[in-house]
Amino acid sequence: MSGVLLDLIRMKRKALDDLDTDIRDHLEREMADNIDRGMTPDDARAAALKRFGSIALAKEDTRAVWIPVWFDQLMQDVRYGLRMIRRTPAFSAVVMLTLALGIGLTTAVFSVVNAVLVRPLSYPNADRLVWIATPEERSNEELVMSPDLMAWRDQAQSLDRLAGFFIGGERIDVGDEVVQARVVAATDGFWDLAGARPALGTVPRPGEQGIVLSHAFFERWFRGDPGVVGRAVPLNGRPTAVTGVLPPGFRVQLPPPPAWSGVQSGEVDFYRASIIQPPGPPGPATAVQLFEVIGRLKPGLSLARAHDELDAIRANTEKAFGAQFRPRRLRIVLLADKIVGGARRSLIVLLAAVVLVLLIACANVANLLLARGSTRQREVAIRTAVGAGRSRMLRQFLVESLMLAAIGGTAGVLVARLALAGLVRVLPEAVPRLVETTMDARVLAFAAAVSVATAIVCGLAPAFTVRKTSVHDVLKDGARMASASAGSLRARKTLVAAELALSVVLLVGAGLMLRSFWRITENPAGFAPERVLTMRMQFSGPRYRENTNRIAYVDELLQRARRAPGVEAAGVSSSADSRMRLDIEGAPDVSDGYADAIGMRVVKGRWIRDDEPAPVFVMNEALARQYLAGQDPIGKRVRLPWVGNQSFATVVGVVADLRYSKLDARSEPELFTDYRHGRPFGLTVAMRVAGDPTKAAPPIRALLAGADRTQPIFDVKPLDVALADSIAPRRFNLLLLGMFAGSALVLALVGIYGMIAHWAQSGMTWCG
Repeated sequence: MSGVLLDLIRMKRKALDDLDTDIRDHLEREMADNIDRGMTPDDARAAALKRFGSIALAKEDTRAVWIPVWFDQLMQDVRYGLRMIRRTPAFSAVVMLTLALGIGLTTAVFSVVNAVLVRPLSYPNADRLVWIATPEERSNEELVMSPDLMAWRDQAQSLDRLAGFFIGGERIDVGDEVVQARVVAATDGFWDLAGARPALGTVPRPGEQGIVLSHAFFERWFRGDPGVVGRAVPLNGRPTAVTGVLPPGFRVQLPPPPAWSGVQSGEVDFYRASIIQPPGPPGPATAVQLFEVIGRLKPGLSLARAHDELDAIRANTEKAFGAQFRPRRLRIVLLADKIVGGARRSLIVLLAAVVLVLLIACANVANLLLARGSTRQREVAIRTAVGAGRSRMLRQFLVESLMLAAIGGTAGVLVARLALAGLVRVLPEAVPRLVETTMDARVLAFAAAVSVATAIVCGLAPAFTVRKTSVHDVLKDGARMASASAGSLRARKTLVAAELALSVVLLVGAGLMLRSFWRITENPAGFAPERVLTMRMQFSGPRYRENTNRIAYVDELLQRARRAPGVEAAGVSSSADSRMRLDIEGAPDVSDGYADAIGMRVVKGRWIRDDEPAPVFVMNEALARQYLAGQDPIGKRVRLPWVGNQSFATVVGVVADLRYSKLDARSEPELFTDYRHGRPFGLTVAMRVAGDPTKAAPPIRALLAGADRTQPIFDVKPLDVALADSIAPRRFNLLLLGMFAGSALVLALVGIYGMIAHWAQSGMTWCG
């Protein structure tokens, strides 16, 4: 478009130059004829000019034939607008920066909304993909048992494809070292649903074991060696073939792993084929697999119809397996809705908030343009007096406003890009699909539309105010600067009041959110996370199937941690994933130094020692309140169904409630027991260090990894950082809302300052 416009301008200039040449040649020939008739040169020129007529009028008539009048006048308005911008650089800079801030913030939030809520998933037929789960009534586990998955796969007519998967962490030997990788274990239907086509090799065939590497993992750990395809690599101690490598652009879009899985959200390192094993004969001890399930509806079928069919099939499976299947409810939703989850409401609120910021920016700019319009009354009166129509003046104001908005909008796109880059870098997992945010054509079209709408809204206010100016009164006054009309003053006061009102709304909202955030982070969490370094590991391999080997490894790990330089206290914690008689899930196995390492506060009794001759328990205050209200917990005995022949263990202490996984979650009832009398599965090593945990991490990690090179140490981070990450969505909302409120306040103050400054310059009184 710009190229066409430049071509038109060049053509116009060449045509005008040719016209000047033609007129000059015509006049010279006429003068020569007059001189031949005996006239003097001066008389010959005067006669030629008189006969030709007005040169300016001839040019205007010719231009009207060559170039449309509206285009010619538009170019005049553009040139005049550029002169106005150069004439008032400070005023123009304030207007453009205000628009850049308002349009930029609005575009940034819309970019996130576009990526998360508007843009479809990158799967084939994404609008037909569904999430299927059978959650338990008493837990948040949205899993499906393998008999249900097999029955739906074989019998359902409403789905044309079904796949089970699970996101977990697994140990893979990459040659130089063993690393903990984030893995999606998926059944064969997954590849068709995801539309994945490997760049190298193939996906595993149905019933075949194998893994497919992501391109990033392939480049980092295998150095891009294509020879890895077809090679067997040790996975959890078992040789497993690498069947393929995915292309760089492939990104899996799945709901984040459940909190109880212990797996952090992030990029998937590789995909492993998971084969559904037929369950054994129905009975109370039938072993089943658990999956998260996605499927694809057949064209034209509704969620309700699929729900009814799957529920009926599941009822038959439940009858066949009897007591093994406790009653569960069936849930089926669109996969996109499941991925977004609760982020939809937050993003809509943030979009509404940033629209308020844009309205404040518009009001501010309109106020500034009104102020400048009151100083241009004489200019408008003179142009009107010499023949400029009201519509021409209205168009002049709109063109000037469009030019300011175009520059401000362009700067706003740059502001949006910078804001998005910062958000993705600081809080990449705060919102689902945030890392997919880009400035695509839809976002740029939105920015352009907002810029044009802003220009029209801001430009019409001064245009309609100035067009009511009395030409006679302004010219009769003869002053260099005319006074603003009463209507203009009322409009400007109204705009300032609206700016302040909208700013107060945003400030109150940000204040309430800040208060909530402050309560979450400042409430006693039951421990002191400062200067605490945490590392995780997960037992895998045939050696650690024996619990005695696990205990021996934990002993060695603790000895290394406690003698590491700068470590003041060290301990371990492990979730045993046991289900107690009191319906307590996940009693952690802990060591002697764990309480000191994380600064846990013992409120009654004592902490667990390493040399406990028999199992003992320490409970938290939430458990004591729930089951032993009004009683002394010390000395009470709690059943331990998973510890050998011991049926009961004694409670020896009570600790303050812990919220070490999510700060915004309520404290759950918990029991702690000595790891020597438990069966640890995964470990979290906590160490209180003398200095900065981040600097102390590399040597400590290397020291602990020496206990067993086949068991990788991963997820190394300070505990306070882990806690901050647990409330990333709240931090994201607070950061943006605080940014909006601060921007609104600055814009409102700029608007007030501009109004007062103009009043002072115009000699007006505040009460006027």
